[in-house]
Amino acid sequence: MLKSKAAMAIGSMIGAFIIIYGTAVVFGLLFGAYLFEGGLANLNYGVLALLCAAPFAVIAMVGRNEREAKKSVIISAFLFSVIFILVHLVLVLSAEVMEVSRVLAIFPISALLLVGALYITTGKEKAV
Repeated sequence: MLKSKAAMAIGSMIGAFIIIYGTAVVFGLLFGAYLFEGGLANLNYGVLALLCAAPFAVIAMVGRNEREAKKSVIISAFLFSVIFILVHLVLVLSAEVMEVSRVLAIFPISALLLVGALYITTGKEKAV
């Protein structure tokens, strides 16, 4: 279990790299196609991993309560992973080519919205 804020932030970065590069490897093996041209050698995968991990790391580092921050990071990381894997699969299988700048903006923004929403909701007391 990750005990400190720094460990949580580093774990978020490592998890993002594993999810993004892992899905790229699996989809490359299964379907012979990648999200970005050039396959795994394309540095946009690393940029995408850093941009997607940034909201998780920020919430882990500046969260009000360590317990709330951990809970929101873990739940949002799980949800983002599911969403990312499904959307990544659809983009790999689609014949339509999407602009790199659009991909590098959409995934990190969705991660930020997900982390922010879950951080706010996990901090609220139950009304009942």
